[in-house]
Amino acid sequence: MRKLWMLALVGALAMAACGGETEEAEDIPAPGPGAADTMGGAHDHGGAAVDASCNPSGTQVSITASDTKFDTQCLAAPANQAFTISLDNKDTLPHSIAILESHSATSTMAKLEVFQGPGVQTINVGPLPPGTYAFHCEVHPQQMSGVFVVK
Repeated sequence: MRKLWMLALVGALAMAACGGETEEAEDIPAPGPGAADTMGGAHDHGGAAVDASCNPSGTQVSITASDTKFDTQCLAAPANQAFTISLDNKDTLPHSIAILESHSATSTMAKLEVFQGPGVQTINVGPLPPGTYAFHCEVHPQQMSGVFVVK
């Protein structure tokens, strides 16, 4: 319980911060066969508590970066369905978004490459198994991060 509390505290502190033309990014394939097995059943990989109101509302996921912060700490997508993520970078700084098994993972499950703002870019993501993952800006991972729920 103490470890979970510490992770939540670290996550809350990390949440302090990650415009123009629209550009389409390349498609990202879904994880290979057995990916859910290698991800420990694809449960609770974000390391933070999930808000009960964080539920998928379709296959188009949107997030905004402004003042080196994301406008939400929880994103959600439907399980086993392809979806898109649009990042509206309102800053003049570069930002990205990456989905990972956890914030300490060394490889990404999907990512939108770093781009200079202001601008909007969209990424197509293949179906993901149900689970709780993590997302962050690869340029500002300590300031701009959150939980990615797939259900």
